Amino acid sequence: MADSKTITVLNLGSQRISGAIFSKTGGDLVLKKYDFVDMPGDPSVDVSRLPQIRLALVELADRLKIKKSAAWYAVSGHSVFTRFIKLPPVKSDRVAQIVEFEARQNVPFPINEVVWDYEIVSEGGGETEVVLVAMKSDALDEVNAQVISAGVETSGVDVAPLALFNTFRYSYPDVEETSVLIDLGARSTNLVFVDQGKLFTRNVLVGGASITTAIAKEFGVNFSQAEAQKVSNGFVSQGGSVQEHSDPEIAALSKVIRNAATNLHTQIMRTITFYRTQNGGSPPKRVFLTGGGAFLPGMVGFMEEKLKLPVEIFNPLRGVQIDRSLNSDAAHADAPFMGELVGLALRTAGGTPSEVELVPTVVANARDAARRMPALLLAAVCFWGALYAGVTYFQNTERVIQEELSVMSQKNDSLKAISAQISALEATQNQWMTSSKQFEQAVSERSWWVRLLTELNNKFDNDLIWLTIVEPVKDGKSITPALMAAGESTAESKDEASTTEPVYSLKIQGLYRKNTEGEQIVYRYAAALAKSPWFDIADFEAKRADFVSAESGVEENRYAYTFNITLPLKQPLKFKN
Repeated sequence: MADSKTITVLNLGSQRISGAIFSKTGGDLVLKKYDFVDMPGDPSVDVSRLPQIRLALVELADRLKIKKSAAWYAVSGHSVFTRFIKLPPVKSDRVAQIVEFEARQNVPFPINEVVWDYEIVSEGGGETEVVLVAMKSDALDEVNAQVISAGVETSGVDVAPLALFNTFRYSYPDVEETSVLIDLGARSTNLVFVDQGKLFTRNVLVGGASITTAIAKEFGVNFSQAEAQKVSNGFVSQGGSVQEHSDPEIAALSKVIRNAATNLHTQIMRTITFYRTQNGGSPPKRVFLTGGGAFLPGMVGFMEEKLKLPVEIFNPLRGVQIDRSLNSDAAHADAPFMGELVGLALRTAGGTPSEVELVPTVVANARDAARRMPALLLAAVCFWGALYAGVTYFQNTERVIQEELSVMSQKNDSLKAISAQISALEATQNQWMTSSKQFEQAVSERSWWVRLLTELNNKFDNDLIWLTIVEPVKDGKSITPALMAAGESTAESKDEASTTEPVYSLKIQGLYRKNTEGEQIVYRYAAALAKSPWFDIADFEAKRADFVSAESGVEENRYAYTFNITLPLKQPLKFKN
């Protein structure tokens, strides 16, 4: 049977841009061509990512020969606000109205500044649960501009975790027990829970780049060198009595990777606990790994050891036919990178369980114009009819029209000249942007708090401790009220007015679970933080009591005890209005 439709799809990952061409033959989805383009550097540095996405898309479009094609593409889970909301019992015709109200309450941006959509994920017991997704309009338009600049038109935009959910339902229709799909990406990890009549997703900001950063810090190399070490020699060391690698450097590398992977496991367990306790989900019985991190040697065994569940590599091509022009073995080997691509192809090929769509401004305008086309055509017919009548009664109509066309042609030539000037200025601007690396450094400082919180999180070596308050302190006093108060000067301006350099500290409050070690786990965590380059502490153990305090006790019915840690920061804080 001949191909009924050619389907072009793209996945805009944090470190890899992937694309594929599918066709729909009968009722089957057929993979005809695919390719990947990797982007260098740290995926957490946002300032350089849009130009890199554009270059990668241009290269990918050339390889796949998809210029002037219309494509569905997926954006990363970390770039989208996602919230699962339970609605009160309402009639079906009022669901959209209630969801819009909830969107205004939950989305952390003005509703007119975002593109949002929702999907009903479960119904029953008089309660309806929906997933709400939203993305800043200007951010989506910037991403879409890169797709258009590569010569590809936009059919629609999906969210990566929901595209994976559609793929799982299509490729694994025989799986009935509760499963969790773990997409190990470069910048973050998507967790997709697939339950009977239920869906839940969460994005955690721990991914392959976190492992690379840990390697770079441990061995004193830059990010690119650390990534090369991870790819060439990296593996997740196994626990227990497994013999270490004969090469001490590789053995040390594997331990660093395991420690970083342990942090990921902690986030996964917290999400599983949240899904069970707060979302009413069932505990997962099977685990599927996908994404680039799934290829890291030892990762499957590590996850099985930690999660105590059967773990397997997710194969999104399980329900997809491979075209004879492709190497089937190679395609199945690359399958973990194509989960989102299959889900996107399904959006074009037919109905899917999730049909959430984020619509860029240019696409919304085009669709609006298409809806108005019949009326525009009718108006055009009326116009030409009136024009014909005018020609019949007024012999000079042609002359007037020619004069108007001449004026318009002159204006068009003038606008073309202006357009050429604008294009030249844009080219110059792009050159300046490429060469202004010092400004990129300034922009990257915006991630100061993210990196600090990541450092706090990375120092956990167990799940017996959790933090409840993290706040900055100046000269021993909290500066949070001053920062939050309207009309008051910032901490920065106050510091500049003072003749004495202020001392900034980070105050951490939290709880630790009762255990055999007692408050020692708090001291150990504080000691690990004291060694961090973020803090300025000499001889911590001798002065520990100045920085750390922790409750202790053996009360039978006491679940946890409080602790306080206050550590001086090496660099003073900067606050902007």
